[in-house]
Amino acid sequence: MDVMTTKPVIASPEMSINACALLMREYDLGSVIIKNKDDELIGIVTEEDMVYKVIADKIDVDNPILDLMTRKVETIKPNEDIFKALMKMKDYDMRRLPVVDEQNKLMGLITLKDILKIQPQLFDLIVEMIDLREEQRKFRLFDSKGNLAPDFNGSDLDDEF
Repeated sequence: MDVMTTKPVIASPEMSINACALLMREYDLGSVIIKNKDDELIGIVTEEDMVYKVIADKIDVDNPILDLMTRKVETIKPNEDIFKALMKMKDYDMRRLPVVDEQNKLMGLITLKDILKIQPQLFDLIVEMIDLREEQRKFRLFDSKGNLAPDFNGSDLDDEF
């Protein structure tokens, strides 16, 4: 996949949440890929995880990033086309999609920004994805009268872009 970032920033599962957050700030990143010692993709941590899980749920920042990362990560193979990547991002409400080989070894990371750089004509589809996601988020937050849903506790926001 020509559009992917071939050297995404990687963290080990033992790295502290705080160290990972500093890494994200240092490189101005929205996510960090977590790999094991065999270079297999085992998770991803996003800026949303930092806000909604660490801050809102008061997770100790000295805990390993393993405690925070999303473990079930949707991926794509390098021979797939950009449109398939975009559809997968849309289906799973993702902005980032790791590219892995047959052995689950990380080859790169493709983002919505990467796709827009080489396929700007897909902008309307991406805007539609974002609009639908925002509408769904608002629907979960508010009841039919426009009041904050009484059973809302913030966990519904864990999978934000």
